[in-house]
Amino acid sequence: MAIACLLGLCIGFGACVKGNDEDAEVNVSTIVTAFGIDTIYGTYYTFSIDQLNHTIFNEDSLPIGSEDLLDTIAITTFTASGYITSGLLDSVVVVGNDADLTPAINKPGIIFKIISTDGSRAQEYTLQVNVHKTDPEELSWKNIDNLPTVLQSAKSTDQKMLRKGDDLLMLLNKNMLVRGEVSNRLSYTWDTYTMQGLPDDALLHSTLCYQDLLYMITESGDVYNSDDGELWQKNETLSGGVQTLLAAYSNKLLAVRDVEDENLFCLTTAPDEPWTNGEPLENNFPTKRVSSSVFISDTGVERAILVGKTDFITEKTLPWMTIDGDDWAAMSTATDYYCPFFANPTIIYYDDFFYVVGSGLEELYESIGGIVWGKTVGKFQLPESVSGHEYYALTTDDENFIWLLVIGNDGEETQLWRGRLNELN
Repeated sequence: MAIACLLGLCIGFGACVKGNDEDAEVNVSTIVTAFGIDTIYGTYYTFSIDQLNHTIFNEDSLPIGSEDLLDTIAITTFTASGYITSGLLDSVVVVGNDADLTPAINKPGIIFKIISTDGSRAQEYTLQVNVHKTDPEELSWKNIDNLPTVLQSAKSTDQKMLRKGDDLLMLLNKNMLVRGEVSNRLSYTWDTYTMQGLPDDALLHSTLCYQDLLYMITESGDVYNSDDGELWQKNETLSGGVQTLLAAYSNKLLAVRDVEDENLFCLTTAPDEPWTNGEPLENNFPTKRVSSSVFISDTGVERAILVGKTDFITEKTLPWMTIDGDDWAAMSTATDYYCPFFANPTIIYYDDFFYVVGSGLEELYESIGGIVWGKTVGKFQLPESVSGHEYYALTTDDENFIWLLVIGNDGEETQLWRGRLNELN
């Protein structure tokens, strides 16, 4: 048995008194001042005491599997100003003895009674032991299985998925739009449309949402807009020479344009405002199949990071990062901890980490700063069934969900997955 450790001690009575002092009725003759149990997987967990509601609880939940240890565990600390009893017969609780605390898991709890030493007063306290129902470090996935038939059988080599307001938009097969209202997590409804107004050389994967308007480019360098994803029209102001759309900040849309046979960074702040040209690109900057993520840095500044396809053969997927959208820095490393080459790579920013995946969906790489990369290990993984699929789309939303659309191989149906890190629930 581990050496007992005093837990839950606070200033004053040694308990956390919650609520207004004028409302709290705390009698010193029947008060609990400390409570603790033996270690869980070698760790002591602190218990707090709410004197207003007469409850004893642990704010940091015990890990999954603790239930198997709580059926026979020692109460190592139980300090009160009176006698401590439990059960219908008011049996005296002996500190150090094993007890079955499984009835206290989450709710409703176990009731202990504190009887004053002169027997004139008694006060009940409820013990609640909080235990994680899911592993906080695990990335849990849900297969969305009520997809429309036309989407399940879709075969597409160019697709895009993005969240717009309450809707999840999936663009694929050159002219198919599937829109689902996904703000209600219990029941999703889907509608399928034929996109209208797009030319044959439209690049669906280029689509970005900027200030509630969708932007898409074509192989010929034109820009098309839509407010719902169904009806599109050519943007005459922005069209001409656009090589790729890079990222959508809150106040500007970033792109690359061919201006007199030179590729330049450029930006616009509105669909009717012409591009403002910036600096020329470096030779190895990606201009095809670009995937970007805009995030807020620790200093509160918007930044963008992107990956994409270049005209150069390389063993690495090289991310690029910017603050202002004009000055981009290659996030290269001289070590072996680089992100390997991925065909059609996608980058996302999630839970303060960057993640990159590519065609095949077999490996997921992570980085905390964008320079040093490593393969994800443990419980942060993609669903097993998606491995080996070449065509996919991946996005995140403001509700901490990761959405993964996987185009089925021959004879397989298309899959849609919704993932979330348990600790972000």
